[in-house]
Amino acid sequence: MAKRSLFSRLFGNDDNSITPQNATEFTVLNGNKAVFTKYNGDFKNDTDVRACVDAIARNGAKMHPKHIRNFKGKFENLKDNLYSLIAKQPNELQNAYQFYYQVISNLELYNDSFIYMQRDKDLKITGLYPLDFSEGKLYEYQKKIWIKFKFGRSKERFVPYDSCIHLTRFISDSGITGGSTTPIIKTLSMKHILDEGIINAIKTTQSIKGVIKSTKAMLKPEDVKKMRDQFVEDFINNSDKSGIGGLDATSEFSPVKIEPTTASDSQVKSIDNKILSYFGVNEAIVQSKYSEDEWNAFYESVLEPIGLQMSLEFTNKIFTPTEKHFGNEIVFESNRLQYVSNNTKVNLLRYANNIMTVNELREIFNLAPRDDGDVIMQDLNHIDSSIANDYQVGNGNKNDDEKEGEDDERKRN
Repeated sequence: MAKRSLFSRLFGNDDNSITPQNATEFTVLNGNKAVFTKYNGDFKNDTDVRACVDAIARNGAKMHPKHIRNFKGKFENLKDNLYSLIAKQPNELQNAYQFYYQVISNLELYNDSFIYMQRDKDLKITGLYPLDFSEGKLYEYQKKIWIKFKFGRSKERFVPYDSCIHLTRFISDSGITGGSTTPIIKTLSMKHILDEGIINAIKTTQSIKGVIKSTKAMLKPEDVKKMRDQFVEDFINNSDKSGIGGLDATSEFSPVKIEPTTASDSQVKSIDNKILSYFGVNEAIVQSKYSEDEWNAFYESVLEPIGLQMSLEFTNKIFTPTEKHFGNEIVFESNRLQYVSNNTKVNLLRYANNIMTVNELREIFNLAPRDDGDVIMQDLNHIDSSIANDYQVGNGNKNDDEKEGEDDERKRN
């Protein structure tokens, strides 16, 4: 019932599940049709895949979205309703961290991530919802691009493509959809075979293998079976869990030594590296034991591209051309300096006080902002060029009347 209620709340009760008769499937330049599908396998529950995705999503979800306006040299950092929506609670079910964690997780897992923008009758955005769909197809209808989503087995919705924020990874030949998940699935198939081999090897080495030989005269088949079953009962199915059985002088057990072959360390390492490379991370990032340089490389190669793509896509889909003309943007920022060493932070305080505000410097040390902290502290080596000469000749402490008198005297001479 909850799922149905959310579905109706998100898309309304209008019958927009039926594709209009004059809607045609959208074909890209290479002649193919753009189709978004999610792999139905269980690769997202693989331990290594989940660790990689979590490392990216939990750090990416910490990026801070801002609504800014930069028009004709006037910069504004807006704290309006849109800011509250994107930075605090995008929808009634998720806070901002949970929302962006899911958005980035979908991007890393499926190479496509969709966010549906819910608007009221005045076209004001009232909610942002990550979409978990099984299939999506692009259509052309009324001179616009639409997308038909299929949810589960029976739910479908036909919505304008510009009502969705769409993030992609490994962009396909169509230039619209994300790339196929086939490469990671092939790698995980090999990993599954190696894992199964290790499990079977452990089971094999933990069981007793051998032949029971009787010194008695030729036994009937049923007596041989009875002797074997008795041995199994004593040694393997031992009810007292002691693992100790006994044989009399008429029986002899000859063990068969089995040495199962498993994957070498280099083979296992090769598969692990393929998974790490697919997601663009290394063990230090996944296990949260990275150095300053390793964090910077991870930020620049993985997190920053995601932030840039979200900034562009949120801006393009949320604002009208007129609003964008007047400088409205959504930007995603991350204070990467929070993760540098203390020595780097201290050195930054020495040299960055002329380009950063007091509050920006305090943020690096995870300190709360001050009411008077939005100012840049400036030393005498970085002063206004228009008054630099006065300071250099020792006139910095003279009042305006004294300076004016000296200027008149120089003119008369």
